[in-house]
Amino acid sequence: MPNITAAHSHAGKAELYYEDHGIGTPVVLIHGYPLDARFWEKQIPALLAAGHRTVAYDRRGFGRSAASPDGSDFDTFAADLNAVLEALDLADAVLIGQGMGTGEVIRYLGTYGAGRVSKAVLLAPLPPFLLRTEETPHGVDLAYFDEQIARAREDPVGFLTAFAGDMFAGAADAPETAIQSWTEAAATLSPRTCAAAIPTWITDFRADVAAVSRLDLPILILHGSADRILPIDATAHPLRKLLPTATFIELPGAPHGMQWTHADSVNRALVRFLLS
Repeated sequence: MPNITAAHSHAGKAELYYEDHGIGTPVVLIHGYPLDARFWEKQIPALLAAGHRTVAYDRRGFGRSAASPDGSDFDTFAADLNAVLEALDLADAVLIGQGMGTGEVIRYLGTYGAGRVSKAVLLAPLPPFLLRTEETPHGVDLAYFDEQIARAREDPVGFLTAFAGDMFAGAADAPETAIQSWTEAAATLSPRTCAAAIPTWITDFRADVAAVSRLDLPILILHGSADRILPIDATAHPLRKLLPTATFIELPGAPHGMQWTHADSVNRALVRFLLS
């Protein structure tokens, strides 16, 4: 099983599982919560057919990657992404994140810059700042996150089952293969990781986004209008204002798991952006 060792003084060492296919411009795929690299299986064939090399890895503590006692924070996750890029010596890479994975992309670019990166794609983005405050009135109340953490600790299976419903809500039918992949990925998630990841969702990325806005980097923001997990008014709409040169696409009626329910539309948008 291919692994990359990611070691950080503040978070310890973890073995990151990854898959590397094809040749051409490298595309690095960073999955959302509570999934792993398998959730990109609708995108990888399309990207390979378009002539790209695809690298997909499981986040620390998710899927087939090892957990560490500490490290459920975006500084660690971004450092792990940097470890993947350095270990594989990737250049001119395209970073594609979904949901929680967009936090890695933004924190990585804000911290490490775009020396190894040519483009970035943010699918159903988490940034800039999901928490409701006076400055972010369209955000989500803190009480909601506290409730989710409590539910994830007390009943991980029930919590993830409800989360799956919101993941595909709004679509006419969630594909059976999507539910199967979801179930398999969720089954690998430890109860500790299930709850420990949730506080990261209220990370304030606004300083990172400001740093990214100063980079000469093409960015695609793609979000579904029916996303219940990361509502578009709290995420992609304010992010679009902070990144005014980014390409923005809103998919009407698409839920958070749009790369499955609206795979053709997502794939067309990705390939078009990568060719531009």
